[in-house]
Amino acid sequence: MGRPINKRLIGSGEGKILCSAYYFTSASEVNGGTTRAWIVSQRSTNKFIVTDGTTTQTLKLVNKTAGSLAAGEFIINALLDDSSVVQVTKLRNRTIQYEGGTANVGNVKFVIGAGFANNSDSGDAVVEGQQITG
Repeated sequence: MGRPINKRLIGSGEGKILCSAYYFTSASEVNGGTTRAWIVSQRSTNKFIVTDGTTTQTLKLVNKTAGSLAAGEFIINALLDDSSVVQVTKLRNRTIQYEGGTANVGNVKFVIGAGFANNSDSGDAVVEGQQITG
């Protein structure tokens, strides 16, 4: 599996990564909004235990757009420095791998921002999440 994502970046609360859209097998797809989901733990390179506070399931991180997810999948969006939105395909301690389509693959450092609002840290991408305040 390589190095798992740092545990301080997952879970509920400030400074944690949020799912942009997710599809639990017992429900329909949820695209952000008021019902947000977060990662509880990492199971493999692209499988994570995800919860929305009510339902908890193992979901696969995929390179798809919101609205096209299948049951058991989720996405995390990131905003690059050039203002393009891409899907995260791998999470690492200090970097993410993203794909903007099928051929545009990159690895960049990231910070966590609320609704893509960048915080005071520097990074090449902002991953959707709950920004640290104060």
